Amino acid sequence: MARRHGAELEDAIRAAVLDLVRERGVSAVTMEAVATRARTSKPVLYRRWPDRAALLRDALLAAATAAIPHADTGGYRGDMLAVLRGWAAAMTGELAPVLVAVISATAEDPELAVAFREGVIGWRKQEMEELIGRAVARGEARPDVPVHLVRELGQSVLWHRLLVSGDPIDDALVTAIVDEVLLPVVAPRSADRPPAT
Repeated sequence: MARRHGAELEDAIRAAVLDLVRERGVSAVTMEAVATRARTSKPVLYRRWPDRAALLRDALLAAATAAIPHADTGGYRGDMLAVLRGWAAAMTGELAPVLVAVISATAEDPELAVAFREGVIGWRKQEMEELIGRAVARGEARPDVPVHLVRELGQSVLWHRLLVSGDPIDDALVTAIVDEVLLPVVAPRSADRPPAT
């Protein structure tokens, strides 16, 4: 087999990490196991990632950023539909068992918890803040919208269904979240309607 280099090798390593998590859980991800699965060596891994946590964080972030669109569609509704459809696809596809395993493992693995929160969740928060900022700039969202709450609303319903209730995650749900929750909560207030107190 030809030697792999650069992006091709790194993609194979990240795929090996996700496969191990999917098959045997987060505890199966060791540098030795990943090297074996990716058909490379531990020194190759250590040249790119200082430890297991960094490797896990990188693999999870790569998977999340690939699954969740973050391009500007030109409108808040379109942006939110794209983002939530991306999350819905991730939570109903082959990435779903990885997400469940990682969330379960963070309760007992502080290093993984930090890696997941700073990597995947931190990236998502920043992306959502930028998305809402664009909506404010376009006049689609009021300037005083509580960004720290709004950025969590849509995904929180999806995460709850994935991890707690087991209720269906589908496009009808995504559309309802956007149209019935996210659009009304950010909508500019009418000039003749004072804010609720």
